[in-house]
Amino acid sequence: MNNQKPTIEGAWADPFILKDGEDYYLYPTKDSDGWLYEKFHVFHSKDLKNWDGPYLALDLNDVSWANSRAWAPGINKYNGKYYMYFTAEQQIGVAVSDTPLGPFKDMLGKPLIQKNEYDCQSIDADLFIDEDNQPYLLWGQGKCWIVPLEEDMHTFKEDPIPLSHQIYKQRGKDASIFDSGVYNEGPHLQKINGTYYLTWSNYDTRDPRYQICYATSNHVFGPYEVPTDNRVTQPSERHFGTGHASMTTHGDDWYLVYHRLIDPNSTLLRETCISKIDWIDGKPVVDVDKTIGE
Repeated sequence: MNNQKPTIEGAWADPFILKDGEDYYLYPTKDSDGWLYEKFHVFHSKDLKNWDGPYLALDLNDVSWANSRAWAPGINKYNGKYYMYFTAEQQIGVAVSDTPLGPFKDMLGKPLIQKNEYDCQSIDADLFIDEDNQPYLLWGQGKCWIVPLEEDMHTFKEDPIPLSHQIYKQRGKDASIFDSGVYNEGPHLQKINGTYYLTWSNYDTRDPRYQICYATSNHVFGPYEVPTDNRVTQPSERHFGTGHASMTTHGDDWYLVYHRLIDPNSTLLRETCISKIDWIDGKPVVDVDKTIGE
């Protein structure tokens, strides 16, 4: 059993963090047996340490095309509105709100990306807004796709591009999604000092070896360079399954928001943590034994 407190009390996974001005908004999956929960929630903080909530952000009972499996939302602000790309029943939808606390409303009345539509599991959406205000959507388990969006936030400007094949190519033709450092799920894109950092999880979320890896590029579409040692969440003798992350800043520092297994010996439930990122020659390194709130 973990002997240190998580940042958010309770079973919460797949955390996505949004910084809006001086406020932080955290959108996790409510973890439950069977992962069948039907609502999305949001927490609010000023300092990454003290959180209020949860507040109801989106209820699948208000979504016509899905009833359960509310997983892994990705949220960002674009042209004054807040867009949530959410997984429901292994399909991806898009919802919009005037405030980061919601309520978010389903925009299309149907999935934006249908189940297995792009030859992968349609989960784990991430919304990246580049410095020129161009939005990009990333998603996928088994493959990582990226596509630029039109201003309506649901029309693809062009055909999606697979980023994961670049990672596989550098790892060797026999690499699988369960090999160390190879893409499995949970993409997240950040631009830091002119460099694009793509992070993801490899292995399976139920596997104690679940971890965050990264690659870098000078262009949003790549090619992405995969370092030989591209593990972000470092090995620990106490905390396991440290994956599905997003990133944010507080002051001059960067922080990683991720989940870990509550007790890998007896449950598949997960809890959310936040740890400072140390930068070593451009490599993001996270000591998962040092988290905010512990």
